[in-house]
Amino acid sequence: MSSKKINITVPEKNLKEINEFCISEKVTKSWLIREATSQYIANINKKRELEKKKKDMEWAAKTMEELRKKSDGFIDGKAGTEVIREFREKR
Repeated sequence: MSSKKINITVPEKNLKEINEFCISEKVTKSWLIREATSQYIANINKKRELEKKKKDMEWAAKTMEELRKKSDGFIDGKAGTEVIREFREKR
């Protein structure tokens, strides 16, 4: 894997924290930045995935409720589940 050199600007307070951490953990600043960005991006992607799943589940629940409401207008005022049960019993 090839690497590229970049320049970044950070506040002095953050740089001091980065330097102290790197010295105490015996890691390079490059390693720390790679790890931090990798974890940050993974967390954001996971959060987005969970939000999408939640929206999908909310949509499914809403759609099921709408279908349930529509299923009450069968012959003789029977519920949809009743009609299905009768159909199955006739087979």
